Amino acid sequence: MTAVSGDTSINNRNPLRVNSNSNVSSTDSEDYVKNKLLKNFEYSLIFIFTFVVFLMNFIAVSISLQCNKDKSFMIKMSSALFAFMFGFLYILINYFMYRVNLKSNACIICSDNPFPF
Repeated sequence: MTAVSGDTSINNRNPLRVNSNSNVSSTDSEDYVKNKLLKNFEYSLIFIFTFVVFLMNFIAVSISLQCNKDKSFMIKMSSALFAFMFGFLYILINYFMYRVNLKSNACIICSDNPFPF
């Protein structure tokens, strides 16, 4: 019992420093850690954004190839390259606005073969 109470008295003798004052500046190590965390958060946002852009581009390629199943290889390739370059815009403008709304001809999407060549 004395070892436990002795450990408690050591901890109570040197309490943790709590910054209750807003005008107390943080230490250099706290600033260093905060800057590192913010920098890593920025890098992770860049990587997540890049991943989402590539994912949207591949979904656009899949839609393009699904819509042009019965066309020649050159038409499939040109349509797939156009879809990959413009990704989200291809899906929004070419597929939804043009093909679905104006032509009322939605493509049949096959989940077994997403990239039919």
